[in-house]
Amino acid sequence: MVDPWAAVGSVIDVRTAARARGPVDGGTGDGAGGRSAGSSVSASGVPPRTGREARHPLTGGRRVADVVATVVLLVVLALEALAAGWAIRLLSLQFSSCAAPGNSCNAALGGAVVSVGPVLGGVVLVLALVVALSRMVRRRLAWPIPVVGITAVVVVFFACRLLVDAAITRGI
Repeated sequence: MVDPWAAVGSVIDVRTAARARGPVDGGTGDGAGGRSAGSSVSASGVPPRTGREARHPLTGGRRVADVVATVVLLVVLALEALAAGWAIRLLSLQFSSCAAPGNSCNAALGGAVVSVGPVLGGVVLVLALVVALSRMVRRRLAWPIPVVGITAVVVVFFACRLLVDAAITRGI
């Protein structure tokens, strides 16, 4: 019977031996190791680290702090988006003053703002969730993303409030 793991062990041994040998040129001391300048192997015989391995991932306490801060800020963002959505819907109560003498209202603008505003808050929430979680998976700093989302929800709320106020003209 043939052992399938024997081939794997021999490949690992060859790679380890190639790293342990060092420069190919016998150690001339030129630093190039007998290779051209465009070679993908360094002078020590170890291939350079590229891609995901080359990054300095957040480690230890910094990584834990980033994950905790990101999760807490995402929860705050979700609660804020929910509260802002309800507050935008409640802005429609301002249209009760349209019946007063001398007041005029742009119901189309107000209705559009009250309908689209909560959707924009939800879009900001989903976007921040997707970007923050993808950065956390790639071990990148992620806590600023929910902060940007929180700021964006505040901007959406105040823009909706300004548009609803612009839709109502008070006479007297």
